[in-house]
Amino acid sequence: MAHETQQDIHHPSTKQYVLIAIILFAITIVEFLLIWDRVGIQDDLGSAKIPLLVGLSVVKFYIVIMFYMHLRFDDKIFTRIFIAGLALAFLVGVALLGLFTGLNGDQRSYALDRAIPYVEHAETEKAEETTTPAAGGTTETAAPGPITLTISAVGDSLAFDTSDITASPGDEVTITFINPSTANTHNIVIVEDGTKDAVATDGTVAGQDNNWVKPGDSRVIANSVLIGPGDSGEVTFTAPASGTYQFVCTFPGHNFTMFGDFVVN
Repeated sequence: MAHETQQDIHHPSTKQYVLIAIILFAITIVEFLLIWDRVGIQDDLGSAKIPLLVGLSVVKFYIVIMFYMHLRFDDKIFTRIFIAGLALAFLVGVALLGLFTGLNGDQRSYALDRAIPYVEHAETEKAEETTTPAAGGTTETAAPGPITLTISAVGDSLAFDTSDITASPGDEVTITFINPSTANTHNIVIVEDGTKDAVATDGTVAGQDNNWVKPGDSRVIANSVLIGPGDSGEVTFTAPASGTYQFVCTFPGHNFTMFGDFVVN
């Protein structure tokens, strides 16, 4: 009996557990309202909602570890061990983000640098380049013209349905973006190669009112407006000079997985 009484003293009562659950539920509802498009709160707060969401998450985290994980009632050494592990995990996360940002967040660069060309295809191209027209014949270069491309998100996943698109310099390009997601809002931004993460970071600061794109950003070739769940939109622009560019969704956090190459040749 003494043992059971001691256990009861060092743990919350049923009423306290219920009260904690209600508090956690209320905080979750507030977080949901902050990000729900139909409420419109995020339109007024802009990027200011991010620190609010982080703060609410910290409060929930503290309540869970203190009461549901009993750190508030256990020996202090367990709290120190937990905090040490948490700090280590945070430092590892920061280091990985720094490494990812330092490499421009482009997973394809490693593969492209070490790509082995398809020999038969390369020889065919070389033969076509060295072939001269028949006597009296002329070669013609096709004039740039309008082209239409269609890109879609993959359901509720943070990914485009294609990894690359192509055009010729001077083409009038119209990209139709379809967002079949039931929850996520996206955009599509054409940027200079290797700048997608920096553009997305600056776009986060610019806020939703600017479609998560920094106004006047010289690295941005074109961008769409925000496209909500189940909607579609278009962006039209003139293809720049030959080279490799990128298309990316700059909605906060989407740029790490939602991007592709835009090749102009």
